[in-house]
Amino acid sequence: MMSAASGRTSPLRIWHQSVNELDQFSVYKRALEVHAVEVFEDAAELVVHGLPTGTYGGASATAVLGNAYAYHRALGQVIDNAITAERQGYDAFVIGSFSEPFLREIRSAVDIPVASLTESSLLVACLLGRYVALISNAPAVQWMTKVAVDKHGLGARVLEVASIEPALDEPALARAYADPAPVIASFTAAAERLVARGADVIIPAEGVLAELLVRHGVREIAGAPVLDVFAVTWAYALMQIRLWSRTGLRVGRSWHHRRDDPAIVARFFEETAR
Repeated sequence: MMSAASGRTSPLRIWHQSVNELDQFSVYKRALEVHAVEVFEDAAELVVHGLPTGTYGGASATAVLGNAYAYHRALGQVIDNAITAERQGYDAFVIGSFSEPFLREIRSAVDIPVASLTESSLLVACLLGRYVALISNAPAVQWMTKVAVDKHGLGARVLEVASIEPALDEPALARAYADPAPVIASFTAAAERLVARGADVIIPAEGVLAELLVRHGVREIAGAPVLDVFAVTWAYALMQIRLWSRTGLRVGRSWHHRRDDPAIVARFFEETAR
């Protein structure tokens, strides 16, 4: 298959960027890799990347990212990772987190397709029902997801952004892969409440939680589809690659993703890399 990024004839490669320190979450990383093979088959290769060990100083992503300054310092490296992905010949970059770090900045820095877990899930959910509800793992992620909904201008389509009870951080969710029943029960209770209020579609709004649900076949609750957010986002990335290659489609460069001179991006990237 022809690569959109370089014109070479070789398998498509997609960089999946988690915001977890995946050295600490091998069960989650492996689950994503298996899931990606099921979704893509031979269409593309997904390479899963995490953040360096120590990024969160021994705390969880949920515990750290609710603070805006810590969010900026911890996740700023994701922009450079996107530039690195483009330079290494990847065909697309996936932001695999509902914290959705620096989506605008990344699209302003690279010329390969960028797919966001939050944006892709919201847009596809809007195809499936009038009102969407999102369920996160904890209040901090719930709040970040609410902000993302507003950023995308989709507040009128979102019934509620909720959290499971009790709240669970990423290490607790990873441990739950061995005994998922309590987490699934908590998620189901929240989803049933939201469907009773009018939700047509349910989005699991945290990556480790979402993958746990996929692994255990949670596809529908009370008549509402439970979105496989990773399959949706990876398919969105693949769609963009094909449109980039076959139609020349690109992001708009006049305003929101403006980039008058690509050399400016390169200069800042090189200064950071020194």
